[in-house]
Amino acid sequence: MSREQDRERLLETLLFFLERQSVTGDEQRLCDDLEARIATAPGWEMRRILNNLIVRRAQLDASRPKIAFAGHLDTVPEPEGGIEVRMEGDRVYGRGSSDMKAGDAVMLALLEDLAWEEGRIEPIFVFYEREEGPYAENGLETVFREVPWVLEADLAIVPEPTAGALEVGCVGTAQIEVTFRGKPAHAARPWQGENALTKAGGFLSALHERAANEVIVEGLPFYEVLTPTTARGGAAKNIVPDEFWINVNHRFAPGRGIEDVERLFDGLLDGSASYEITDFAPSGPVNLDNPLLREFMETGLEVRPKQAWTDVARFAQREVAAANYGPGLPSQAHQAAEYAEIPLLVGCYERLVSFLKHP
Repeated sequence: MSREQDRERLLETLLFFLERQSVTGDEQRLCDDLEARIATAPGWEMRRILNNLIVRRAQLDASRPKIAFAGHLDTVPEPEGGIEVRMEGDRVYGRGSSDMKAGDAVMLALLEDLAWEEGRIEPIFVFYEREEGPYAENGLETVFREVPWVLEADLAIVPEPTAGALEVGCVGTAQIEVTFRGKPAHAARPWQGENALTKAGGFLSALHERAANEVIVEGLPFYEVLTPTTARGGAAKNIVPDEFWINVNHRFAPGRGIEDVERLFDGLLDGSASYEITDFAPSGPVNLDNPLLREFMETGLEVRPKQAWTDVARFAQREVAAANYGPGLPSQAHQAAEYAEIPLLVGCYERLVSFLKHP
């Protein structure tokens, strides 16, 4: 097809996803329609588990390397008033347009348009639910448990928004709830108690002044940060608070684990407060030595570190090399007027077509 035909094709697949709202937990309609659409394409074997679709060729060639493409169907909630699905110039607006229905649109176009029987790669397509929700509810966990052959892939490409760059590895993320304890008293006689809120002042000040910690992994810079995100405490306006809770979101470099998080907070608090790690998502390694990934990089891609958490880490936990490569704009993820840019979809699609067809 010509570039203009590619443009029209990708616009059609993107609109297919955008015109079906799919906030986390409400992916069924989109999954139903996607299942019905793929069922009309000849030569595919499809499994559906809840609102997860797993697709591979019905006639496999075991001699070919396997690449899994994994894109989540869900989006964060619409802003008040919603986002009208519309096109303005090269921009297509709609909730999830960049995160990550643009990536899903490229996946669907690849599935439907390539002559895979003539290619050199065995594809696996995974469209899954609940990525934007809690870590444990992510649909990939169900997929890995129920369809283990997905993990036979030699490489996984997760088309999260990267604006057409290849983003390798990913920082891990942990939510840590820190609790400062004091003693209640009447607010008119605070010396009779101990104020848990002001007791936390030194800790908060230290976090405010703390610079990002640069960690170089395989020549790429990742940044470790500690960000207080929510706080609560106090029983009434005239009572010295005896407890004050602070949630800290910690992003940590590839290679760090939960023991490193514990060691860090032991040192930061030094017994002045207690803490609990309430959520933990591991980092993803930088797999630059994977042969297929190296081959893809040699097509001229810009290579960057992933300064966010994505499902490449889930694949890596199962010993499947993975990287992010998608047409969405990272700066547009979750924005009130989210959009994607069609030239980026075309560029990602055409690069993948060339890579998948030719070594």
